[in-house]
Amino acid sequence: MAWFIPSWRRGIKKPKDRLDKNILGEASSLAEALVGDFFNLSDKDWRRLQYEVLLNENHSLGLPQNALAGLFLLETSDCLPRRRRSFYKLVLAEEQILSLELATSSLKALLLYIFTHELVHMIRFVKFIASFWMPEEKRWEEEKKVHLLSKKVLALYKNQEVENILKHFDKTYLKEEV
Repeated sequence: MAWFIPSWRRGIKKPKDRLDKNILGEASSLAEALVGDFFNLSDKDWRRLQYEVLLNENHSLGLPQNALAGLFLLETSDCLPRRRRSFYKLVLAEEQILSLELATSSLKALLLYIFTHELVHMIRFVKFIASFWMPEEKRWEEEKKVHLLSKKVLALYKNQEVENILKHFDKTYLKEEV
């Protein structure tokens, strides 16, 4: 079971490029800073938010064809239960993201949204506000809540490209309300 961010494209054109690691680093660092400030996260909170970022082709976990990203909960293996640690794996669907053919500034905004959205999920899970394992029928309501919280977090960062991305995801997550 995993959580996914849907894409607005149905088909995938094969991109010739790869996601730039500098852009990924900038987006994840900014998302962590904004989320940390918004939720007033302590060092202890950050230690509980262990996650890795992988590109879709570099993992064995499956993403739906129309997903931009997926969040998975994994556990380290150890024969002693007290040594086991849970951590999140954020998988980016590189081909799907690149097939959107966004300008660099829009790509940065999209990645910032994805990282922010997934960090908000992780915070809600580690603080037991929501369950990673909640039933399928409750997930859409949780996605709406996470989107609205992500909007509040990203309101701290005034940027037209981010606002455009948020408007798109408003249409996705708040269909009946927009």
